[in-house]
Amino acid sequence: MRPLSQRQTRRPAPGARAEAGFTILETVIALFVALVVGFGAIGLFLFSASFNAGASDRARALALAQEMMEELRARKYGDAALGAGTTTMTVERGSGEAGEADLRSFTVVKVVENDPTTSPTNRQKKVTVTVTPVALDGRFSPGGVTVWMLRASDLVGDN
Repeated sequence: MRPLSQRQTRRPAPGARAEAGFTILETVIALFVALVVGFGAIGLFLFSASFNAGASDRARALALAQEMMEELRARKYGDAALGAGTTTMTVERGSGEAGEADLRSFTVVKVVENDPTTSPTNRQKKVTVTVTPVALDGRFSPGGVTVWMLRASDLVGDN
């Protein structure tokens, strides 16, 4: 075997540059590009998580509004709960147990009014239920859900 000083080394072809690998500048630029893309992906992930939590609140608000409306449908037309007026209350849904973080508060506004299209007989009422999630800091809020129905008297003839 020949000594190291006498060994032949591979020389580039005439006019070609010898490249042994990446330079430190190329590596830094590649890392910077990867960092920018990574931060963009993290921002999208955080927005998505917030948006999904807001959508969950909206779905729960809709379920609560439908539940309240079904309770009002089950009452008789002359029941005091169907008396004209506005009622506002706060309702909590979910669990506050350790390990579960889904306890949420909702503001429920119930409005019962005589339907103006049936005056002067007042044999029809318009019932509106609006449920709005109570806003939490940093969480996307989709706003309230409104459900309404017309409720007619079951009496026949002049009242």
